[in-house]
Amino acid sequence: MEEFDKNRSIIQTDQERIYPGTLKAILFDMDNTLFDFIAAKMEAFRKILSFIGREKGGIAEEPSELFRYFLRGTYGFEDYENIRDYMQDRNLFTAQGYRKCCEIYEQEKLENLELYPAVTNTLDKLKGLGLKLAIITDADKHHALARLTKVGLLNYFDLLVAADTTGTKKPDPTHFLFALEVLEITPEETLVVGDSIKRDIVPARKLGLKTAYASYGDWRPGEEADQCFDFRLNSFSDMLDIPGLL
Repeated sequence: MEEFDKNRSIIQTDQERIYPGTLKAILFDMDNTLFDFIAAKMEAFRKILSFIGREKGGIAEEPSELFRYFLRGTYGFEDYENIRDYMQDRNLFTAQGYRKCCEIYEQEKLENLELYPAVTNTLDKLKGLGLKLAIITDADKHHALARLTKVGLLNYFDLLVAADTTGTKKPDPTHFLFALEVLEITPEETLVVGDSIKRDIVPARKLGLKTAYASYGDWRPGEEADQCFDFRLNSFSDMLDIPGLL
């Protein structure tokens, strides 16, 4: 009995360390946290290459070759210039063809968004607890609203903090600080959920926010260098297993 009481005390102390006060808000990353954005991008790349192939008499490359241009860091992760460079490097560029590829990219990327399992049910339960829910994203507001509307989630969130809201992108802490101020909450009352260790988890922890790493959506190989998060989510619904949440 004495050993049981000792273990219970240790567990209670750990939970109080993680949640010293009542959790009042959850700040969610959007892409690859709520839905598989990379899968949608890859489908858009397939459609772009199919269009180019029809126009130019066939192209044998895989969508990953076009994706590689978006990973260079030369431009933003969503910038059309990545498509332009791909076309120019292969002598495929025409102004008309480029414009059409950009149209295909935006249309297919949006149309192929699919929520991860149990997202809607989980958000319903979180809203039922009276928690404030917010989106913290590097997408601009126009694209963020379009994506959230497409997957039917827009009305779940009390606040949207986009790249053009603050003029910054993660891991800059401004997104998080802005949300704390608008929602009138403290770091100790706030949980951040995101798929990127570097862009979501690290800056949030530096500010003293609690963190849940959405490992199911992390497509960046090798980024998880250490266990620098409070909770690991193997699925979105794992949020409901976080101690002290329910």
